[in-house]
Amino acid sequence: GYLKDIQELNDTHHTRHSEWEADRHSVEECQIEIHNKESQMKNRETEKTKLDQEVTRLRLLREKQAKEAEQKRDQEEQQRQQEELMRQQEEQQRQQEEQRIQQEEQRRQQEEQQRQQEEQRIQQEAHQRQQEEQRRQQEEQQRYQDEQRRQQEEQQRQQDEQRRQQEEQQRQLEEQQRQEQAQAEAQ
Repeated sequence: GYLKDIQELNDTHHTRHSEWEADRHSVEECQIEIHNKESQMKNRETEKTKLDQEVTRLRLLREKQAKEAEQKRDQEEQQRQQEELMRQQEEQQRQQEEQRIQQEEQRRQQEEQQRQQEEQRIQQEAHQRQQEEQRRQQEEQQRYQDEQRRQQEEQQRQQDEQRRQQEEQQRQLEEQQRQEQAQAEAQ
């Protein structure tokens, strides 16, 4: 009976030891599993942190790019407005220059018209002077002709008077001769 008890104790001890070994082995496996799970969770946490950081970086990058794009659009719009303003100023200057040229041309035409009017007035005055000179010459010529005709008439009158005197002398001479002839016949 004693040996049997010893044997049972040994068997029980062996069995318990085997169970303990199995439990210890199982606990170790559980610890390894837990460690693995913790490592996986840590890795996932690390990946999540990295992903969050990447998302944040991308979001900041996108915001920065959007801001830069907006700044670029603003700069381009400002530059476009400046160019438009410069274009308007140039157009205004061009119009002012064109208006100045037109005014200058108009002033030149007015001066040319005044010059032509002045020249026409001078020509009219010269023509009037010529007409007056011509009329004066005609009057002078008429006076000369009148004077010449008067002289001719005077000369004709003198000739007529001289002829009348000659005829009177001839008549007196004939009368004297006739009287002398009558006296001679009477004697």
